[in-house]
Order: sequence, then structure tokens, then C-alpha cells
Amino acid sequence: MAISTKSSVLALKEETTEGTLVLPTAASDYVALQPDGAMAPAIASNTNDEIRASIGASKPILGAEAPTFTVSHYLRHSGVEGQAPNYHLMPKALFGSEVVASVEYDTVAASTTSVIKVNTGEGVNFQRGQALLLKDPVNGYRIRFIESVSGDNLTIGFQVPTAPGVGVNLGKAVTYVPVNSGHPTLSVLHYLGNGGAVQAMAGGRVVSGKFTATAGALVNASYSLEGVGYYFNPVEITASTDTLDFYDGASSFAVTVEDKVFKNPEALAESLETLMNAAGAADNYTVSFSKTTGKYTFVSDGTTFELRWNTGTNTAQSIASKIGFSTAADSTGATTYTSATAEVLAAPQTPSYDSADPLAAKNQEVMVGDTSDYLCFDASSVELTVGTPKTNIQSICAESGISGSVINERTDEVKISALLSQYDSSIFHKYQKGSNVKFQYSFGEKSGGNWVAGKSGCLSMPTATVSSYDVVDQNGLVALNMTLTGYVDAAGEGEVFLSFV
Repeated sequence: MAISTKSSVLALKEETTEGTLVLPTAASDYVALQPDGAMAPAIASNTNDEIRASIGASKPILGAEAPTFTVSHYLRHSGVEGQAPNYHLMPKALFGSEVVASVEYDTVAASTTSVIKVNTGEGVNFQRGQALLLKDPVNGYRIRFIESVSGDNLTIGFQVPTAPGVGVNLGKAVTYVPVNSGHPTLSVLHYLGNGGAVQAMAGGRVVSGKFTATAGALVNASYSLEGVGYYFNPVEITASTDTLDFYDGASSFAVTVEDKVFKNPEALAESLETLMNAAGAADNYTVSFSKTTGKYTFVSDGTTFELRWNTGTNTAQSIASKIGFSTAADSTGATTYTSATAEVLAAPQTPSYDSADPLAAKNQEVMVGDTSDYLCFDASSVELTVGTPKTNIQSICAESGISGSVINERTDEVKISALLSQYDSSIFHKYQKGSNVKFQYSFGEKSGGNWVAGKSGCLSMPTATVSSYDVVDQNGLVALNMTLTGYVDAAGEGEVFLSFV
């Protein structure tokens, strides 16, 4: 039976131990998919150079596992201020850290157009790259990223036209901050057709993320992940579901399989068969999994035997539910038993997605340049790419040949296309001098001209240089293509951020 991709769902879980698959446990563990979501086992194939009295090749031998997953998700807030979106694990794994502000603060006296002042002792609750939503009822709502914090003074990357007064609320931000280590790894579970098949990847690291806004189109993000283990229709065995009691006609036996996620049902069947035949019973047993029915079958080559799901001494930790049998009654009086129910391949929960709609790139804001360049830069497209390539830790002892990985590099750049404005040579001047350039792209919904809390945010780079600058023909109009490359300043502070407000 063909499996429709339209019903597919995706679950993400943060791992405690890299490479140990974690299954979804809540409706909020799921992320809305786009059609480009794709996973591949990517198991290396080693060339076998043995000569076998033939010009033909010898059997290749499979090597290390290095599964990959690519997926897109619209860049948008959760719909609730101070609450991370349900796809938050992808930007968290990309940047390395997630900071959620649960308290909203406001301004005190003497804020300026470039320095926002908060009450005594409140400055410690803010950090570089965090977005402020200045809910100024007089001068309009503005989104600005924090460039630096000094005591209770918050210096913003781009100034506002008018200094906010006293008591202006600053929003509750969810911010993704670049770090040098500690990036979480993810378990990725792709339920194909939500009942047709399950692909899974353990040890997934986000090695690149791209955020794209083209005028009038939906604002999108795409992520590439690389892992250390691949699963197809995995089966989770725990301490409460790991034991099989059986009787060979003369003696009772109990076998316990390893508590882990088996990579496929066949692997679990093989383990059960090996353990049963090593238990010392009089007959030999075959345990198989059917690729047509999705059920397990136990066969004895001799006398009748019993699978004691109900009366066995280990019923409390019976494997019955994992392989389609019931603990309500034993299987008795035959030499062959087949499970009553097929393997379940649907997601264990009904997914719950964010309430906010995808965003179209219009009525938004791009700022490039110095602190005073706060007017919207008339860009037709913006693309920010963050790369965090990983180095695998190769291990002969690891089941997949790779025991883990390390992220030891981060690159980021912004590509901007815009029509060239007469007299504006400021960007080229900075390109020629290698001067610092700041960048902010603010996205979200507006109501009455003001950004809507819980549905807005920004991408920002406090420190960047113009690394390329080209004047081109764009449909008969003079256009500018430029690239900004982010860099870490002398103090080692972060250079690229994502923040929702």
C-alpha cells in the first residue's frame, strides 16, 4: 500500500546522551513539516579489494553510520509572548543556547534614542542580542536588539527616532544565543504517512540553518542535521517491557532482551530468537517479523510450547505489548504463535502546533549600517546563513562506528539584494574600508502600525563586515547585491542572534 506524505508528522526531542534515541512523550514535541523534509541513512560503504579469481568486485562492507536530515519550517513566533515556538529545538541546537525571559520590565527616566534604561538591578536580566519590543504608546512600537549591557543601561544596535518615556514595557523575549560548546543533540522521528513507516535519527546536530525573506513571499527557514545512528520502524524496550516467559513442555524459562531502542523489528526478533535458543530448552525456536502483516511469529521445531504472557513469573515486565500480544491470556497448545496486532507505526500523540500563522515578507524592517541608520533599508531579499559544521568522534567500540561529535566552528553571513538608491555610497565606503556594519531584520505581524507581541522577532548581527559588493542589472533597474560576514569582536562576544518578542 502506498504511503501518502501529506499525513506525515515530525517529532523532535533533546537528548540527554548524544546518540541515545529519545521518543516523543507530549503533543508539543511535534513540528509542522514542509514537503522537503527528508532523511537518509547514509551508511558508508567500504570497498572490498579481495581478488576472487574474477574481474568482478568482491562484496562491499558497510561502515560507519552518518544519517542526515533536512527540513524547512516557516520563521515565526509561537503566538504567545515569552513562549518558545514548538520548533525551538532546531534554533537552540544551531545557536547552542536558548534564553526565555519570563518577566517583562519597563523603562525608567533618562532613556535616550540609543540607550534604554531599566530600574536598578534589572540590567542583569538582559543580554547582548536579546530583542526589545519597546511598547511605546506615544511613539509607536519598535523592535531593537541589545548590542551591549552596562549596569542597567541597555545600548541598542540601531537607535529609535524618539527616546521612550518612563514606564514603556520592553516585552518578554525568547533569544537564541551563540555559544562555543554545549550544543544539544536531537532525536528526530519522521512518521511517514503517520502510520506507514517511521524513520528516526539519533545524535542529530544542526550543522547549518538558513533564514530567507523575499518580498511578498513567506519567510522561511531551513535546517540541515547530521546524526550518528539511523532507525527504521524502531522498537523501544524498557525495564517494564523486556522479558519473555515461556515453557517448553518440561521446564519454564525467562529471557530478557536489552533495554534499548532496537533499530528495526527484525533486530528485536533476532534478539528474542537468540536468547530463547540459548536458554536451554529442549527444542529450537524461530522468531520472525513479517514485512507484509507487521506481526511477530514464534515457531518451535519440536513439541508444543507455551508463551506465558499471563501466568509467567515476569508478567509485570512482559514484552507482550511491544510485539503485538496481550497479557490477558497465555499462548498455549501449539507449535506456532503469531501476534494479534501489527506493529504500530503512527505517532503516539496527536501533534499540537503553534497558533501563529506563517509570515509574508511585507511591512517588515531591514536595517544595515551604523547606529543612526535606523530607517528601513529597501531590500528585496535577505538571506542569513549560520553554519556549525561538526567533527565526528570515530570509535571502534561504537555500534555505528561513531560515538559522538563536536562542533568547533561557526560561520555566518547575510546576503542582501536591493535597488540602488541615488547618492547612497555608504555601504561601498564601509566595504572599501573594512568597517564594522550592523544588521537587523525585524519580522512579525502588525496591528494599527505596531508590532504584535507573541508574533514578532528579529535576526541580528552586531559585528559584521561587507565582504562582497556588486552593482547589477535587475529587470532593467540598477540593483545592489552585498554580503555581510559576521565576526566575533575582541572580547569574544557573540556575533549572530535570533530573538522572538
